[in-house]
Amino acid sequence: MAQPLENVVALAQANIRLGLKLAETWRESGQKLIELGTKGASEISEEARLALANSVSTEKTVSVNSVNGHWQDMLAEIEAVRTTTAQEIETAVGDWRKSWAEALTVEPTLPVETLFKPWLALVGSAAPSSAQEKDAPPKKG
Repeated sequence: MAQPLENVVALAQANIRLGLKLAETWRESGQKLIELGTKGASEISEEARLALANSVSTEKTVSVNSVNGHWQDMLAEIEAVRTTTAQEIETAVGDWRKSWAEALTVEPTLPVETLFKPWLALVGSAAPSSAQEKDAPPKKG
């Protein structure tokens, strides 16, 4: 039979794994976004430079369709990174919830309230109740 301390350690481990997975996911997505931004900026600037050079030499107006195409491609890739990141975060949170459920059901006689009762009591005693606030004399400022 698991001891309460083992349950607390399992919960802490679940929290740590969640934090590590979130940090890794955000780092990877940030790195991908930086790479996309760098690549997109260079492609767009090169395309704009070529369009301007062609328009100056032939005295035609600059075509922005190709530049817009690069923007659209870059936005689509950014959306793909965002979607992947959201899915990875959802998976990490799901794993975290599963770990918490497993840790709390190892010992069926140990309800969640037992683990958090000392902290809830401290919070309850530190916060004045709404009835006490109503009965208290108004503060002079």
